Amino acid sequence: MVQVAIHPASDAAHRRGILNDLVVPEVTSLPGFVKGMWLNDRNGTGTCVVVFESEEAARAGLATLTREGGPPVIGLGLHDVEVEG
Repeated sequence: MVQVAIHPASDAAHRRGILNDLVVPEVTSLPGFVKGMWLNDRNGTGTCVVVFESEEAARAGLATLTREGGPPVIGLGLHDVEVEG
C-alpha cells in the first residue's frame, strides 16, 4: 500500500489521465503483479493498494512505486494478509 500527496486543486481529468495512461500500465507490468486498486479521497491523498504473488515481488514493486521523482509519498507499507475460505 502506498499513499501519495495529490494537490486537491489539480485538474481531476488530468489526474485520471496520468493514472490510466501511465501509472496503471506501469504497475500492472511489474513482475508478480496480481491486482490493484487506486483510491483518491479528493482532499489530497491518493492510495494505491497492490497485490503481488510473493513478498519478493511486493518489495521490488514497492521500490518501483516509491522511486525518486514520483509524487510525495506520505505513507507506505508491505502487508501480509492471508484469507482462508
